[in-house]
Parts: sequence; structure tokens; C-alpha cells
Amino acid sequence: MLHPGQSIRPHLSQQMAMRLVQRLYGLKDIAIVELNGYDDKNYHVKICGDRNESRLWAHGFVLKVMNSLDSQKLPLIEAQTEIALYLGAHGVNCPQPVKNLSGNYYSLEELTANDSSGQKHVVRLLTYQPGKLLKEVPCTKQLMLKVGKFVAEIDHMLKGFHHPAYDNNKSVWSLESVPLLRKFTFSIQDAERNALVNTIIDAFETAVVSVFDAMEKGLIHGDFNEQNVVVGANPSDCSWDIAAVLDFGDTQHSCYLFELAICICYMMLLAADSNPLDVGGHVIAGYSMVRTLPDVEFSILKICVSARLCQSLVLGAYSYLQDPGNEYLLTTSQKGWDVLQLIWNTPNNDLMSKWKETVTSYQE
Repeated sequence: MLHPGQSIRPHLSQQMAMRLVQRLYGLKDIAIVELNGYDDKNYHVKICGDRNESRLWAHGFVLKVMNSLDSQKLPLIEAQTEIALYLGAHGVNCPQPVKNLSGNYYSLEELTANDSSGQKHVVRLLTYQPGKLLKEVPCTKQLMLKVGKFVAEIDHMLKGFHHPAYDNNKSVWSLESVPLLRKFTFSIQDAERNALVNTIIDAFETAVVSVFDAMEKGLIHGDFNEQNVVVGANPSDCSWDIAAVLDFGDTQHSCYLFELAICICYMMLLAADSNPLDVGGHVIAGYSMVRTLPDVEFSILKICVSARLCQSLVLGAYSYLQDPGNEYLLTTSQKGWDVLQLIWNTPNNDLMSKWKETVTSYQE
């Protein structure tokens, strides 16, 4: 579990990443471009030579150098490999793991020869999924409906998968870890915002933790956000379809409600320039086509969405203090505080009625 003051992100240059790809995977004629990453370092490995070589994926690969904390959890790394292979075999597009020259799906590497900390980082290679990220296309009602349905379908499909590493896997990003945010709220220096976060933590402890044992649980993706979903154009009607899902680093056994709340949180941020509250209804409508949302879960959904916004804002601010050059860490803060205040200041009954009305409109 992450602790205040802990620095876990890998330190390596683009040239070092290039050498890792060449040494571990034997790929020579390549170019690499750094991608966004929170605690990990990610690089798009582009193939410059013969793309028809049988072992090469035409769209290139993603080199993933994992943070030092997650790199200690080798059973979880193996679980991520297995879940990607499982979903791929069941028709879900997601990054597929690639074996290195030693025949393994990952290796542990010291990034510098003079690293006195002794920290090692897991290095993996995954197939790159072509398309546009969800954040890059218009946030339409139809697309939000598809997103909600897709996330429920993923959770339903994962009912057929099990790996013991997920039985007790929890992190500071797990929604049930919201009470642990108090250790990091010092990162929010604005007094009003800090007070708002603590109010929502209190509400989560009172209303959500108390019914946790009664909620339906299973394996969830855990971070269904606008940068972990790839979409592709549908030529028949100029709409966008879900093409792939990325990043199973936060997969865990948890409440299905938490998966929906996390998804709604980030979809609301996509629609922050219009009316983000509308988005929730369309996501829930799609989700309800696969799984009916029990009344007890519906009644605490607002708190769970707000709690996820708090996690993203607080942990983003904390991580930025540790890595001040990484603007990606502040993605949520650009619109997140406005969205958080909007949803929290909307009476729960009004919000539930609004979302239920939208769900009903798709059933008529």
C-alpha cells in the first residue's frame, strides 16, 4: 500500500527504454514514443522495418516499466497476464502480453547500474491497440450508453475467471480504501476543498462501508476511465464503438457498484463542459441492460461517484508533489473540482430521479 512520502515511479530516459526493448525482446528497427502514465512508464514501440514478420504486431507494442511498489507483487503481474489472455480468447480486444527472448511474459530489471536502492522494476511488452482514446471523441449519449453496457459485460465475463492473486488484492486506489485518503489530504491546501473531501469521506464511511458486506461482488476492472478505453469509427452511421479496453493494473475482487461508480466519475469529467450530471443516466442505462442495479446500490451511487472523484483529485495532487513534471497527474483537477461540487450539492433524491428517468426512457 502506498504511504505518504513514497516515490515509486521508474526513472529512465527514452534511450534507456529503447535499449530495454532491444536487449529483452530483440526488436532492433524501432522508434519509441513515451505515452501518458500515472505511476508507471509507458512507451509506444513503433515498428520501422518489415511489419510482415510473423512475430511482429503491425500496430507496434507498448513497453511498460512498472513502478517499484507494484513490481514487488509478482503474483499480480502473473494474474494480469492471465486475465489479458483470458479476455483475448473470449473476443475482447485488450493489450496481449508478449514473451521476451527468455520465453517469459515479464522480467525484473535494475534500471541503472549504480542504483543503490536495490529497487527492481517489472518490464513487460504488450500489443498496442489502434484507435482513438475515449477522451479524444465527442461524448454523445449513444457512446455513453455503449460504455455502460460494455463495462457491465466485462464484469459479467470475468465471472468465469479466477486467479488467487486477486482474492485479497487492495490498493490505495480501491474504492473501499477511501477512508485512507485522510493520510494524503495534506496535498489539498485549499481549506474549502479539503473540508469537502473530508465531508465526503465521512459520508462514505457512514453510508457505504456499513452496507459493504451486503453488496454483490466479483472481479472488476477497477479503473474504467476515459484513457483506458479505445474506440473505433463505425462507418455505417458515423458513430463510435468500443474497440478495446486497456490497463488491468487495478483489477480486484470488489463490489460491482464500485465499477459503475468509477466509470460514471470519469465519464462525467468528459462531459464537464456541458452537463456532466446527464452522463450518469446514460451510463447506468447501458449498464442496466446487463445487470440490474439494486435499490440499495442506487441510493449510495452518488456518494461512491463523489468518493472516486476525491480519490483522483487527492492522489493526483499528492503524486504531483512527488513528480512535479508529470502534468498527466493533474488531469482530473482541470475540471474535477467543479464536477465534484456540482454532484455533491445536488440533492440525492433529485439526482436519483434524474438518472432513473433517463434509464426508463431507454426501456419505453
